[in-house]
Amino acid sequence: MSKRIVYGWLLFLLAVAAIAGGGVFLALLIGYCSYQAGNEFVTMAQAKGYKPSPRIVRGMIIAFYAMAALPSAIPGLHQAWNLVVEHFPVLNSTDEIVQHVMAVPWNFSLEHFPMLLLVGICCSFFRLLFRQETPPATIADISTTILGFIYIGFLPSHLILLRNLALPAEAHLEDTLLQPGIAYVTTGLFAILATDIFAYLVGRKWGKTLLYPQVSPKKTVEGAIGGFVASIFWATLTVWAFDAYFPGQPFKGKLWQAPLLGAVVSIASQLGDLCESLLKRDAGMKDSSTMLAGHGGFLDRGDSLLFGAPIAYYWICLVVLNIL
Repeated sequence: MSKRIVYGWLLFLLAVAAIAGGGVFLALLIGYCSYQAGNEFVTMAQAKGYKPSPRIVRGMIIAFYAMAALPSAIPGLHQAWNLVVEHFPVLNSTDEIVQHVMAVPWNFSLEHFPMLLLVGICCSFFRLLFRQETPPATIADISTTILGFIYIGFLPSHLILLRNLALPAEAHLEDTLLQPGIAYVTTGLFAILATDIFAYLVGRKWGKTLLYPQVSPKKTVEGAIGGFVASIFWATLTVWAFDAYFPGQPFKGKLWQAPLLGAVVSIASQLGDLCESLLKRDAGMKDSSTMLAGHGGFLDRGDSLLFGAPIAYYWICLVVLNIL
């Protein structure tokens, strides 16, 4: 239990620091976790006798996080370029070209995600088509490769988009602690964590009716309801607090949507938890790995984020900011 508590606090403090810093730092941290989770997914698929391409799964996970982090990395690259120009004035003639290249719009990552999906799908088919093995690749090999980078790369990389989310006029605030993305990602994470924590506590105290015993023998209906209600409460509280005390009212005074945000994120996170349990059960594994002492694997710790993060992102884009 002591190792579990120590690891839990370390993960929490590291996450707080990464969210506060944002930008490339957050992308590197979450990207590393997803990279390890991708390895765990490949291991689960191999336990079933499937042969996904580990290189494509890992490579595409890295690509999704690089694409998600690019807009937040551009200001730093621009500053570095200015320092280079100061020491090499001859490069001034190329400044107009550099300015054009670095003028990345806020939705650049989102617009280019379909292209990454296309590249990943094509590579999955072509790489496995020409893999020199007997028998040749199967439908399951190709399918698990594509599922791997969508499930572990595309979905959780929305957490980076959520942290960098802002209206165009607010997109380049230099003080990272005043960026509205902090409010959005914190609210989403509070809703997800409240669901996980209170589902566990309520289920342990009052749980009697099993929710889905064929997939997860310990989850209860009472616990699911407890997590659902807690998510609504904490989402509403954080939206109110950020609009009341944070510069610029990041949620634009739309307190009415906060309970709905908590509800949809809670449902998504609980379904994400069940989906990961389904995969582990099918693979005959209790935990995705033992890398995090007392917590299982990276996939075990992040399963609720996989669907909760993109749902929170699109909800805030569509309902709060009206920019999609």
